[in-house]
Amino acid sequence: GSAAAAPERASAPLARLSQCAPARGSEGRTAARCATPARRLCMAAPGTHRVGTFARVTGLERTPHLNGEISELLRQTDAGRWVVRVRSSLKAVRPENLHPAAAEVPDAARRGFGGAAAATAHLLLELARSGGNRAPTAALLPTSVLIWIITTLAGCYWLHRPLSAPEAVLPGISEMGVAPPARGVYRGGSAMVGLSLASTIRLYSTLLLPHLVDGAAAGRAAESTNMGYVAALGVALQGVFTLETGLSAQTLLHFAGAIAFVLGTMWHADASNALFADLGDTALAASPAARVAIGVRRACSEGLPVMLLLVPVGLQVWHWATGSESKGRLQNMIGIAQWALVLNFAVFYCTYACDFWVVLEAS
Repeated sequence: GSAAAAPERASAPLARLSQCAPARGSEGRTAARCATPARRLCMAAPGTHRVGTFARVTGLERTPHLNGEISELLRQTDAGRWVVRVRSSLKAVRPENLHPAAAEVPDAARRGFGGAAAATAHLLLELARSGGNRAPTAALLPTSVLIWIITTLAGCYWLHRPLSAPEAVLPGISEMGVAPPARGVYRGGSAMVGLSLASTIRLYSTLLLPHLVDGAAAGRAAESTNMGYVAALGVALQGVFTLETGLSAQTLLHFAGAIAFVLGTMWHADASNALFADLGDTALAASPAARVAIGVRRACSEGLPVMLLLVPVGLQVWHWATGSESKGRLQNMIGIAQWALVLNFAVFYCTYACDFWVVLEAS
């Protein structure tokens, strides 16, 4: 018994390793780039080559400018090549030069996402019943914005990893919404972020602004509220209309939503910081925690977003001007800057939780 079980136990690790080895099936060769245990943990299982699948192009010698591009598999030729749509054009590519996207979203991830959405819906219903006058639920709402942004980015990163270039540190955020199954998480998560953010701005206008606004500041108050709603609409818009591999109306709507989110947040932050500059004798002025939250918001909104926006733009201009071949390094810098900018905004909105708590506890 124990002697017979020993070989089985010894072969178990080899069996697990073999699950990541490339295998050739009737529809082509899977592209499981799972060279290390660390990489296997940070990526979903790659799928197979089939019609409608998205795949990253690699290893082309005659057209190296297409390497790294995401393509859509359209049909397979008699010679075994796949006709793919890449950069709005068609090209026949060998299966070994196509690394397919993840097969599907695992059931555990589906259940987790659904549970998180149900919990957020329950939170919004509780806020509606209480009128936003209970400190724990009011403070949890802006916190949910941060949680949803982190969860969405992490889920998309894990599912998109089979499509990422091996040298990529962080893919561009918009890129993660190009192909399923990460696209579904991107859309659902962005919609929840937009809903939570719009609800946060609603509480901001009803709970905080009455303590800050006098006649002279009424214009800035309306400006901060309206731009907050623009940011919420933008993040939902860019999530519903995800980026496509070629220039299209959907791609333009995606970029319009992303720009609305960034500029709306920056405009809202500028007006909000001006309103919080003079707290007078309010409960916020007497709270050390609230003063820390206000300081964090200033740090997140004054100078840092502009720097994070200019860094990738400057690198792109430098790349064009010098003809540098370090495409992977450029993409890494752009991806890191995008992640830092979005997480910076997430922290900005999350700090309103402290203000909500202080104002409601004081009242």
